[in-house]
Amino acid sequence: MAWDPDFVYDTYPRMEAAFAARLDESLAPRDPSVLLQVVRELDLRPDSRVVDVGCGEGAYAARLATHFGFRVLGIDPVQRHLDLARTARRDLAPAIAARLAFERGTATRLPVPDSSLDLVWCREAMVHVDHPDDAYAEFARVLRRGGHVVAYQAVATDLLADEDADRLFDVMGVAPSSVDARVLDDAIAASGLEVVDTLDLASEWGEWSQEHEGAGGRALLRLARLLREPGRYRAEFGDAAYDVMLGDCRWQVHLMTGGLRGRVDVLRRP
Repeated sequence: MAWDPDFVYDTYPRMEAAFAARLDESLAPRDPSVLLQVVRELDLRPDSRVVDVGCGEGAYAARLATHFGFRVLGIDPVQRHLDLARTARRDLAPAIAARLAFERGTATRLPVPDSSLDLVWCREAMVHVDHPDDAYAEFARVLRRGGHVVAYQAVATDLLADEDADRLFDVMGVAPSSVDARVLDDAIAASGLEVVDTLDLASEWGEWSQEHEGAGGRALLRLARLLREPGRYRAEFGDAAYDVMLGDCRWQVHLMTGGLRGRVDVLRRP
């Protein structure tokens, strides 16, 4: 709307408190457990074979084994992640630990045979893949007929300025093609996988983490401090660590403000 001083200084103040109170009401955002609910609705049998692509320290691989009785192979290109996942496995109940294994691999090179898996789980890993068409083709290769992919990631929106995207993606190791929704859609179509559902989470995970943990506000506060006194933090932790922290804070803020939005793809091999 055009600048209207009568509205801004007379009409708006009369509703401002009610408007703010309305905004303080939660919109009941879905939390990260929505991915587990998606898997539950697939109704896979216990002992289904699953790969966790980009498993990190193995937390979700363990959940998949615990909640559903799956046999899960976690793969990751970072040796530290694999070491920590294997260490954490030793603390699990023997029946759960026996269902878990961890190996080095990537989304485009999964160390499993053709047509051998019931589920490919991929959470926040695709953003680091330069060629998503290769990754989805690999997912199709390893799935049995009727097998599924459940993949979550953030995609860029028109609210993310090109300058902000360049600065953010470089330090976070994000492949621009893999946060382009159109590129993802084309890659999925080329793989031959069928789209069962696509969930648009928008800012829901960011809202949920702020409401329950204060994560969004904390990231914004840290970002302000990093930008106000960069020399202080660069001197103590080094330029590389400063850049990573800055990128992580910006990523979280963009998830809250719409520059990035969460997306879940549920796919099936016909």
